[in-house]
Amino acid sequence: MTLDFILDIKRWGGGEPTAVGEGYSWMYQGRFHSVLYTRAGLYRGNHIHPNDQHTLLLKGKGRYVFKEDGENVDYHLEERKILDVPAKMPHIFLPEEDCLTIEWWEGDFVAEEYDFPEFTVEINKRIEEFDRKVAELKKK
Repeated sequence: MTLDFILDIKRWGGGEPTAVGEGYSWMYQGRFHSVLYTRAGLYRGNHIHPNDQHTLLLKGKGRYVFKEDGENVDYHLEERKILDVPAKMPHIFLPEEDCLTIEWWEGDFVAEEYDFPEFTVEINKRIEEFDRKVAELKKK
């Protein structure tokens, strides 16, 4: 018997909620898991993983966009259904409503950036404005 935690759940990104949302993560039996709250109109992903990813939408409405053979292909999430993101598939998650998801990978979480500028350029402006306002509040 040990005193080690079986689920050592940590805040994703180390702490404070961000413009995008917030999340929690843990490793279990060699797989990385996360619970993520993502705000409508923003994004997650915008990268590639070496391992298969699985996403379960608990609440909200959104879509993944995969880059397949150089084309954007939409996959709409349905509550209580799993969407599989194949390893090495460029993808981005675009929530249309605030979303709560559970995700897990067939291994550790490793991501290589892949940009979808057709989505990220405008969204990043909103994120920068949010970050600027947070910085101002912290000064007070």
